[in-house]
Amino acid sequence: MELFEEIRREYEFGIGTIAGVAKKLKIHRRMVREAIGSALPVPRKKTERPRWKLAGAVAFVDGILESDRKAPRKQRHTAHRIWERMRAEMPECAVCERTVRQYVQERKTALGLVVNEVFVPQSYDWGVEAQVDWLIGDN
Repeated sequence: MELFEEIRREYEFGIGTIAGVAKKLKIHRRMVREAIGSALPVPRKKTERPRWKLAGAVAFVDGILESDRKAPRKQRHTAHRIWERMRAEMPECAVCERTVRQYVQERKTALGLVVNEVFVPQSYDWGVEAQVDWLIGDN
């Protein structure tokens, strides 16, 4: 983002040519054109690759996550626990823990088992507002 700002500033108030800006900042002319066209860089495309090693265990993991839907929140499986069960119950499926963690995160989000909560800190100037978290009795 800072680079795009610098490119746009240099193009408008500095050299003024695409080739000149590219030469000065040592970048490609294509990037200068992209920065002039939009203030934000285009997000990179993420290619979906097949998970060959995980393919044999997808049904196993999905079964665990489906059974977790009925379980209390504190008794649900973590990704690490699912990976440990896979190593014990399916030794022929050699999958690293990170791959299992990523798949479990995607599936839990899709199934609605994970709720992303947002914390917004509140700050007030002195004397503007008051918050009371306790009650005074009749005494």
